[in-house]
Amino acid sequence: MTATFQDGEIDQFIARRVCARCYGDLIKTQADNRMWDASCPTCGDAWGGTTVSRAYAERLGQQALSERSEVKNNLPDLFPNPNRDKTVEQIISELGF
Repeated sequence: MTATFQDGEIDQFIARRVCARCYGDLIKTQADNRMWDASCPTCGDAWGGTTVSRAYAERLGQQALSERSEVKNNLPDLFPNPNRDKTVEQIISELGF
């Protein structure tokens, strides 16, 4: 299932909305009688053409980055630093310089 729009509405829709499943950009394809379909090239009909606002998806992404940083700082044993206790010279040498 895809969302169908008139000629002048499709560009605004795909600029403001993203796929509700993968948060990817939507594409437009021409339908009948000067109508356009908006669909996700990645998910296809997996969620029946459901979309969310681009602002909502961006807000979720920022929240996820914030939470990742918080978890990384609070649980350092889950994200060990492989370069701990190494000198700058050792790290540069391991990189091949």
